[in-house]
Amino acid sequence: MVRICLIEDESDLHQILKFYLEKSGFSVYSCKNIQESTKYLKEAIDLWVVDIMLPDGNGLELLKTIKSNNSKAPVIIISAKGDCFDRVTGFEIGCDDYISKPFLPAELVYRVEKLLKTTQYKKEENTISIIEIPPYKIDIAKRVISLNDDILEITSREYDIICFFIEHRGQAISREFLLNSIWSNDYFGSDRVVDNYIKNIRKKLPSFAIETIYGFGYRYN
Repeated sequence: MVRICLIEDESDLHQILKFYLEKSGFSVYSCKNIQESTKYLKEAIDLWVVDIMLPDGNGLELLKTIKSNNSKAPVIIISAKGDCFDRVTGFEIGCDDYISKPFLPAELVYRVEKLLKTTQYKKEENTISIIEIPPYKIDIAKRVISLNDDILEITSREYDIICFFIEHRGQAISREFLLNSIWSNDYFGSDRVVDNYIKNIRKKLPSFAIETIYGFGYRYN
């Protein structure tokens, strides 16, 4: 079972977030402050959810401590409206995602699941060096795709989209879901940008079978 350490000092919010996370199948370790959380630093915590304003310190300082103990441990920062939370600073320290109050508990669950999925995919990437999708070969370590030993000229985002389709093989993927997964929630613009990338991928990898689902999105078979 995935273990999540939740550090949030607002009792009502803490309880409802804990309820939703546990309802979604996660094991939740509850903390109301930084001091309580320190006992879990050496534990095998799969993901941390940290409020930026805590009664005994700043959540960003705890973020630093978490990352110094385990740089690969994903951390979601919770920030209230009006908090002095510099997103750039947070990401520089090692924040993997953030969510601003007020928010729906279901949104946190969605972000947790998305982040865990990304983390798990990266773990799988680290254990697999070459993926063969005939006639193509994908070198995970080098992030390159080759055909008959010739490296194809693809962009980093095209590579991410290709790997995303491989991970979701056979599934119907909406433009919105692909946009949120690859571009993240920080992208503002038309979801038609997805179509342009799919068009380019089809030109560069004509044997990579991406099917159009009209009025919805795409599916890789």
